Amino acid sequence: MKNTKIAKKVQEVDYTKTGFNEIKESLVSYIKTHYPDTYKDFNQSSFGSMMLDLVSYVGDQLHYYLDHNANEAILPFTKDAETTVQLLQSLGANPELNFSGTGMVDVQVLVPSLATGVGIDGDYSITVRSGTKFRSAGGAVFTQIKDAVLTQENSQILVHSTNAFGNTPEYYIFKTKVPVVSGEEKTFTVDIGDPKRFLQLEIPDPTITEILKVVDANGNDYFQVNNLSEDTIYRPIVDPEGRDPNIKAIMKPTPIPRRFIVEKSLERTFITFGNGSEQNIKTNNFLEPKRKVMKFTGLDHTSTPSNDPVRLQSNHKLGVAPANTTLTITYRSNTVDNSNAAVGTVNQVVEPILFFENENTLDQGKVTFIKDNVQVYNEEPINGNISIPSTEELKRRYLGFFGAQGRAVTKQDYISMVYAMPGIYGAFKRASILKDTNDLRRNLNLFLIAEGADGKLQKPSNLMKQNLKTWLESSKMISDTLDLFDANVINLKINFKVILNNNTNPNTAISDIKRRLFEEMTLIPPDIGEPIYLSEIMRIIQSVPEVATVPTRDGIKVSCLSGGSHSDYNYEIDLNTSPDNNYIYIPDNSIWEVKFIDDIVGTVVG
Repeated sequence: MKNTKIAKKVQEVDYTKTGFNEIKESLVSYIKTHYPDTYKDFNQSSFGSMMLDLVSYVGDQLHYYLDHNANEAILPFTKDAETTVQLLQSLGANPELNFSGTGMVDVQVLVPSLATGVGIDGDYSITVRSGTKFRSAGGAVFTQIKDAVLTQENSQILVHSTNAFGNTPEYYIFKTKVPVVSGEEKTFTVDIGDPKRFLQLEIPDPTITEILKVVDANGNDYFQVNNLSEDTIYRPIVDPEGRDPNIKAIMKPTPIPRRFIVEKSLERTFITFGNGSEQNIKTNNFLEPKRKVMKFTGLDHTSTPSNDPVRLQSNHKLGVAPANTTLTITYRSNTVDNSNAAVGTVNQVVEPILFFENENTLDQGKVTFIKDNVQVYNEEPINGNISIPSTEELKRRYLGFFGAQGRAVTKQDYISMVYAMPGIYGAFKRASILKDTNDLRRNLNLFLIAEGADGKLQKPSNLMKQNLKTWLESSKMISDTLDLFDANVINLKINFKVILNNNTNPNTAISDIKRRLFEEMTLIPPDIGEPIYLSEIMRIIQSVPEVATVPTRDGIKVSCLSGGSHSDYNYEIDLNTSPDNNYIYIPDNSIWEVKFIDDIVGTVVG
């Protein structure tokens, strides 16, 4: 007897339906088509309808998580901040989440006069050492990062005090500028056991800004690199012959078998080592040109020879991981959330470190008096620290870094390199670059803005711009020349009129509108040169439930505020508004800001 099988007809299913209502409609249609006699009760209160709702609900949820996971895997569409940081790091960017404030402060040190009262006592040669700590009125600690030798050539000299008769100076004030960075040094010690490939350690401090030193119990230093495949660094070696008085050191390539990388998340910092061992160091892993051997198997030819001139080691273990030792990690950490400082607020000396030549031969009473009377004051703001960036802010700052590839050719390359400057040297809130049309050379004008201690836009300090220029020197085109400028800040005042719904409290409604406007217009600051869209302001106002409408003719009026607590820059808003009253043009060297919530004024009409 012949065995025949009846092929089961496959029912077509529409997989494009993803929403609750769409899924339920598809299920109902499917049942009516394929089971017309089996089930007919589609009443909303029936048990079958409840089951359809539950299945549709589960399908809707599954589609949501599927879409969410797909979006989170693509950087431009991510919403989760942690995922954004990880994706940026996978592209080679190093998002700065804890920024440092950098700037200059004036340190005043007393120097005694000669016994005759005429002239400065040259025996008191004083150096203010790096590591000296200062504190601002807001509680932020700043650390001096470079030694300052006090001389008559580099210091402003004033008379501090005179003798009882008032005719002979006893002490002079030596006033000099020193560079400082926010934060103070801390140490973290951890015991390491048996060898582990790609050992990863967490530093338990969410405010860390940079790692300064990693050393094991045997005194071996571990060096930070951008990626573990980098096995060479360049170190300054003092030129013993002094061949050039303007150059004090020689740059020497140095192999570093002990190295690590820094990986970050929103509130956690990790250091990761390679997968090699001490045995890799004990063997001869340094490349010798005479030991270069052609590597091929079963070939009677070789391709064009290649050799990396900066690769000084022949092993491929990506560095040595510490084992059976104790690591001491020295790092710098901010002491407060906002480490910027306004003018005149850095005025406390916490821990002065003064070095006197031949201190044992000096009058110890005078030495103690000098150490106890060191003063500090900042004549310009210290900035560079910015508020914790949102997901959109992170993407805006670092999305172009992968395309830049460590060099600056296009406009976006330059802006990405500005944002990629390590936070220890300061952080810029916004940057814009333009070609100088008045220059016959390939000159570029870079406009910059930073963030002040109050979280508002502020001009960057001179030290920040100096650091940036040094940072860009290694990546810019050799034919490019750069001029750095402060962007003008245009502080706005917004006057609006609204017609409210019936039975609405006008005071509460105006307060809600002002809060909504201020939050949305300050959440992500605009780019330099970005226009103000009046239609966007109207959209925000109309999104408040209490608002019935906004008068079309004079419902929104924008003006410029200058002087006092606002920027000194005055801009003619009326002359730069589009004919259709849709947007306000902003110059390429300026950026707008709504500085205070009280700069928004509302009126109820109708």
